[in-house]
Amino acid sequence: MAIVRNGNEGMQDIKDNWQVILAAGLCLFFMFGVPTFMFPWIYREVIAEFEWSRAQATDVISVKFLVGAMCAILIGWAVDRFGPRKMTILACVIGGIAMSSFMLLKPEGVGVFSARTFYLILGGCLGLSSLGIMISTKTLLGRMFEGNMGTALGMALVGTSLAGAATPFLFGFLKDAYGWREAIAILSGGIWFVALPFYIFSVKDDDGGDMEQKTATHTPKIPDDAVSLSDFFAGKNFWLIVIGLPLIAMVDMGVAQHYVLYMSDDLGLDINMVRTGGTIMAIIAAAAKVIFGRIYDKTSTKGIAFTYILLGFAVLLLFPVEGFISMMICLAIKGTAHGGLVVDVPVATKHCYGAWGIGKKISIFTMIYGFGLSGGPRMMGMIHDTYGSYSYGFITLIILAVIAAILMYFVKPDYWLKSQKTAIIEKAEPAKI
Repeated sequence: MAIVRNGNEGMQDIKDNWQVILAAGLCLFFMFGVPTFMFPWIYREVIAEFEWSRAQATDVISVKFLVGAMCAILIGWAVDRFGPRKMTILACVIGGIAMSSFMLLKPEGVGVFSARTFYLILGGCLGLSSLGIMISTKTLLGRMFEGNMGTALGMALVGTSLAGAATPFLFGFLKDAYGWREAIAILSGGIWFVALPFYIFSVKDDDGGDMEQKTATHTPKIPDDAVSLSDFFAGKNFWLIVIGLPLIAMVDMGVAQHYVLYMSDDLGLDINMVRTGGTIMAIIAAAAKVIFGRIYDKTSTKGIAFTYILLGFAVLLLFPVEGFISMMICLAIKGTAHGGLVVDVPVATKHCYGAWGIGKKISIFTMIYGFGLSGGPRMMGMIHDTYGSYSYGFITLIILAVIAAILMYFVKPDYWLKSQKTAIIEKAEPAKI
């Protein structure tokens, strides 16, 4: 493994570690992407079969993100203590079992659990596994890469977007052939037979290993610019980020989990056309993750703030949707913005605080982000159940996106600015000789 701590080697660190990036991407595809993107396509089935409201049907995704958020700090501690590899393997097992267990869900309930309780329990288990793989991957790549961290992470996170592109049609085919429960269980095979074996083969214990843990052969040296947790919590950047993150998360997931119901049931668009739009949106998001990762490497938090504004604009474009063209313009911009959003937390964390203690800091921000993700779908469902329309919800999401963008704009990426200054000095020194 080649861990590159200096960004002056161009893309060599990406080339040397491509297999690790691919392994992380496959886990994100099957464990984060597929569960997240399959839920919007089961809500119609769940509402019809169990006679639940939209808020009740979408509660599963809210619980998924809520459980992940509540366990994020514990997951971050475990990643720092046991390493990204062990935690990823554990997350794979939990996710695979949870997806397979949808086969047990019946209207009369499962054992001592009612159908709704068991439905939410499965969502919570998927939240635990999804956040486990996300934090493990961000920590793994955050430790392995320096100047190209955003690029490497964007490449790995392409896995979630490819899942978004494949899931609507793949899940639709399996659902029509076998049923929606069976479709979820079949999709768990990707974890057992693809992601997990390739990850075990490609990622070794020392890849992204804990540089902070003392061992028999290694005594960690705390860098001069390390940010302690007390300074982390006391800094202005922390509060700007911690207020803005849940707001933009509510916007992103509020749209992501309701656009299928909005466009198919409320606007009356053909479900296959909406599937096509969702697939194209995910493909655009895949490219956007790499592009925005590269942009963030160059622009840091100012680039992240622009992404938040772009997402608010995508929500605004939901109002005039009436056919394929207007739908695709809206979803294309949504996909572009979403691509940038998935990369923002680890990049902002690294650029503000450096690599020391990054697992703990990412887990804290991920917890806050997860609370926003859990609130968005529930809020939108309640608004629709109350008013029979998403209009008030969309207006609220636009306002939240603007507030989040303003907060992120004023975040000062101290570590990144110092690195940029150092790089300029290093380039200038040969010219003086």
